[in-house]
Amino acid sequence: MPEAIQELRGRRYSGDLYGRKFGSSDTFQKLGNVSALSFSKDNSSDDLTSTGKYDYGQALDSVTKPGATKIKLEFNTFDRLGLARMLMGEAVDLPTAPQTVSDEAHTAALDGWIALEKSDIDPTGFAIKSGSGAGTPVPADHYEVNYRMGMFRFTSKATVSKGDELKVSYKTKGSKGYQIDADTLQRLDLELRLDGRDRITGKDGELNIYHGVLQSDGNQDWMSDDWWKAGLSGTAIKPADKPSAYRFTQYD
Repeated sequence: MPEAIQELRGRRYSGDLYGRKFGSSDTFQKLGNVSALSFSKDNSSDDLTSTGKYDYGQALDSVTKPGATKIKLEFNTFDRLGLARMLMGEAVDLPTAPQTVSDEAHTAALDGWIALEKSDIDPTGFAIKSGSGAGTPVPADHYEVNYRMGMFRFTSKATVSKGDELKVSYKTKGSKGYQIDADTLQRLDLELRLDGRDRITGKDGELNIYHGVLQSDGNQDWMSDDWWKAGLSGTAIKPADKPSAYRFTQYD
């Protein structure tokens, strides 16, 4: 029997994109609100052209040269892992055990903020002493502290002089959080699965990208008034045990 003719419809797609490290048995995690997912190929051909009198330059034969499949993704929501992908690094938990620092040595400056060795400072017990030896306590109203950043500066009331020896004692709060050292990864090897739906027909579909080798585009404007967007782009690789680099399945 001939295949039934299907109704031709336009398409508009939506879906949830999940991913995990390629080749792992990790659980799949939702990667964020994906606002763009596109494929492209840079194909070329090797043409045999005529040198004839009347058909010079016309193709007599041609061999196509399919290019690799390129992927481009864009996200506009982020968790710690999404930020890590954007920055091409890994999100590492901050140590939550408070640390105590005694008599951290500094040199007095009167023209700006002096940076401590640590940040996330507990306001309780913060103290500065000036001078050599045991030192003389500096009154608390002679300086101000940016406890989050771990910096302090002297106010107009200060009696210390530029170049005086300082000893600073404090402890950290041990706040929960994470940090990302950017550009420590050269590539992201991911297995991707889109749980999608055609918004025109209402039919569900699944897009499997078996192995994407991706990099962040690194174009984020941190101070933009617009919603952040982060792009990943790269190449879809065909694993040895798969017939293609990616597969689309529609469920009727």
